[in-house]
Amino acid sequence: MSESPAPTQRRLPLYGVSAGALVVSSTALTLAVRSDGPLPGEVATARWVHENTPAVIDQFADLIDPVLTDMAAPVVFVAIVILVWWRWGRYPAVLLGLAGACTGLTRLGDLVERPRPTQSVEWSGYSFGNGGYPSGHVVFSVLVLGTVAVLARRHAPPRTAMWIVGAMTLLITVTSWSRVSRLEHWPLDVVGGGLMAAAGLMGIIWLHPRLATLVAGRPLLCRLLRPPADPPANDHPAA
Repeated sequence: MSESPAPTQRRLPLYGVSAGALVVSSTALTLAVRSDGPLPGEVATARWVHENTPAVIDQFADLIDPVLTDMAAPVVFVAIVILVWWRWGRYPAVLLGLAGACTGLTRLGDLVERPRPTQSVEWSGYSFGNGGYPSGHVVFSVLVLGTVAVLARRHAPPRTAMWIVGAMTLLITVTSWSRVSRLEHWPLDVVGGGLMAAAGLMGIIWLHPRLATLVAGRPLLCRLLRPPADPPANDHPAA
């Protein structure tokens, strides 16, 4: 009688399909929003979110928004990397650094010449460097804070990991919602940023156990990265 595949092996095809679906959907959405004007439903959705969001959410967003601007985000990111290095080691810090490098791609320029909504929820003229697609705040929060949550589940004690994952989830949710409620972005700017960042996050999850294997035969890299002796059991194995 043949042996049944291990649980992680059974999850591998589903994981690949999910990652591929994120890449395809984010690419399709990027092509769709290239039209000159909001897509059907965006104006109504943005207006409803703006008018019906509880004040406490926007007030909370006022506190976290300044640390995610183009000027402050790199400083905040370096601080998070140092904290991760201090608490969990060099290997998780390197993986977080790779996640942060991915967010930098969205800062090089606007993928689509798409203006931000006006305060009256209308389409306006586009100006270079002030475009809305994808939302940089969403890309940063999903990819960087999401990576912190993933690393916490693998390197922090269970109770601590639970609190970190909850806090990161709250920050990601409020950041994404408030970009629309404060009329900083159209809804699909947020969705597009979320899809791209989620695809990158799945890449980090995939890389976590494999990076240690890749450097195993390279003593210099091993000394630099200090990978864990044994990859965590809940990580996805190599195909």
